[in-house]
Amino acid sequence: MKPKAPLILCFLFAFLCSSSLVVASVNTSPDEENCAICHRYPGLAYIDQKTGKMRLFYVNPKLYAQSVHGEILCRYCHIGLDVIPHNNVKKVNCANKCHIKEPSTNKEFSHEPICARLKEGVHWPGEPPNLKKYPEDYPKCSECHVNQIYKPVVDLRTLKPGINPEVLRRCLGCHPQEKWTKRFYQHFAHRMHRAKTPKELVDLCLACHADANMMARHGLEPVSGYKDTFHWKAVLYNDPNAPDCISCHAPPRFKRDIHNMLSVKDPNSPLAPANRPLTCASPDGIIQCHPGATEKFASGKIHKVPIGLTGDPLKELKAKSKITASDVKEEELSPQELMQRKIYYWVKVLYTLLITFVIGGMMLHQMMDFYRTIRRKDHH
Repeated sequence: MKPKAPLILCFLFAFLCSSSLVVASVNTSPDEENCAICHRYPGLAYIDQKTGKMRLFYVNPKLYAQSVHGEILCRYCHIGLDVIPHNNVKKVNCANKCHIKEPSTNKEFSHEPICARLKEGVHWPGEPPNLKKYPEDYPKCSECHVNQIYKPVVDLRTLKPGINPEVLRRCLGCHPQEKWTKRFYQHFAHRMHRAKTPKELVDLCLACHADANMMARHGLEPVSGYKDTFHWKAVLYNDPNAPDCISCHAPPRFKRDIHNMLSVKDPNSPLAPANRPLTCASPDGIIQCHPGATEKFASGKIHKVPIGLTGDPLKELKAKSKITASDVKEEELSPQELMQRKIYYWVKVLYTLLITFVIGGMMLHQMMDFYRTIRRKDHH
């Protein structure tokens, strides 16, 4: 079969489906464009001839209808769907108008204000001809944001997304259109909770910022050492008062969010030396951090040089150097950090010896006891 055969078969399949008179009978919002006629099939995909990767075009209609974008028509985001097969589809631009009315202004909604804030922050790669170096390293909207699914109606007292069925029943007393009312309050309750748990947010940020090679290209230090700190342990064990990346890099007091986050070298950054005590105190934050934090307290390092205690300490310390972490020369460490490395190394050695003697001694004791038992059995 020729290389382009899968592509031709895919388009032929899409054309036959679009010309069919069969309409999908799924419990979704009205599919005015009949996109689900083809895109509801899990096998709708083709091999990109340039990259060799498979591109999947399957959309689960039920899940999409329950998602944040479930009421938005496909053509509002995917420009160029006028012909089948779609051969001139433009890249999705999140700043496009969605052609839905924003209720407080009655104007067409757009993410443009958020995109404008993004251009003020460190995660903006720039635009031609003023692109920053390595623009491919900067995150795209879809890498941080997914088309989240609204959670079912649940009790607000559980602090889970959703709303109490009793509250919804009272709302239906004035807003009888159940579908509209349920979706509106699902949206409301969804926005009243955090989009991601602290652990999900930390893992998302570390997906890039723990990559030593990527950070080196931009003159930054990898922050994988965060997982050697008490802050990470609190996040890992679901402490409700645990800080995540946003708690320090974009706290409410500084009128910043993840989109227009500033570099730590910027004097207006929450982590600039002059601002750190206020950031650590977090007077306006949801969580209570360190009230009354002093300048000396705030001078401590959060992203320490990683020592490899997040997985198997013995294996990771052996894979690295005995004292220093990977990619860190001994002369680059401060006397305090060098002493810490030595302490961790000797603790590892002593712990290994202790385990060896305890387990080995216990095994020797059991073998001697077993031998004595056998001898007594022979005598009696």
